Amino acid sequence: MANSSAQLRRLGTELRRLRESVGRTQGDVGAAIGRTHASVVNWERGKTRISKSDLVCLLAELHAPAEVRKGLEKLREDAARGTSSWATYGLPDWLRPMLSFEEDATGVTTFEPVLVPGLLQTEEYARAIHTAGRHKVAPEYVEKWVAARMRRQQRLSGPGALTVHAVIAEAVLRLEVGGPEVFGRQLERLCEAASADNITVQVLIADQGGYGGMASNFTMLHFADPAIDPPLGCFDGPLGGHLLSDAGDVATMAKMFDDLREMALPAEDSAELLATILAEHRRKGGTG
Repeated sequence: MANSSAQLRRLGTELRRLRESVGRTQGDVGAAIGRTHASVVNWERGKTRISKSDLVCLLAELHAPAEVRKGLEKLREDAARGTSSWATYGLPDWLRPMLSFEEDATGVTTFEPVLVPGLLQTEEYARAIHTAGRHKVAPEYVEKWVAARMRRQQRLSGPGALTVHAVIAEAVLRLEVGGPEVFGRQLERLCEAASADNITVQVLIADQGGYGGMASNFTMLHFADPAIDPPLGCFDGPLGGHLLSDAGDVATMAKMFDDLREMALPAEDSAELLATILAEHRRKGGTG
């Protein structure tokens, strides 16, 4: 079943289309049903839930056909009943909507300048990230957060498998997170991932110099029908993260990814580099 966040966004998209089809403005219909312009904007963006009574009034004001009303009222009810299953993992508030949308996504494009992308991490590597440094995750959350990351990876196989296109900086392959053995197994995992039909890994080698986006990671989620579910962007760091839905911001992020993809080694050459670095790691005493 689709998650409530995605359902709210779909409901908002349909409400916007319905309003535009009859030539009404957000402020106009808001005033007609006794609600503010901001309320209508937030409904259409899927930012806030619309009450049953407000939806009934809105659909009546827009003269929606009976079959359209029935479908949108059911979508509102489904979204109202839905609760994010990610809440049980104790994840940050900003992250749960992103993971809910990822469940509905068909593709992910991601850039990482320092760490292996979460969808491609081993359990040991993920645990090492969450326990490293002065600002490590509270002990009571570590295993839950690691479990959440492993759950996300279930989307990489089976029917409707998620497609992933990851560009990673060469620095990712030199930072021995978790020590030689843990990092060695992570390199092996990356090599395996690079050979999967639904996963593309490209390495941005160090001699490229400066490039756009080098100060932050970022990820884009892509959906089956972009007209209904436009792409979303997100990025995160030690102090939190943000989910981006603004079309201009997401377009800028897409351009950044395209630039990085063009600068990075092709997938085949990247796979060869991964194998070479893994071999070097093994010679130094890592696992393998």
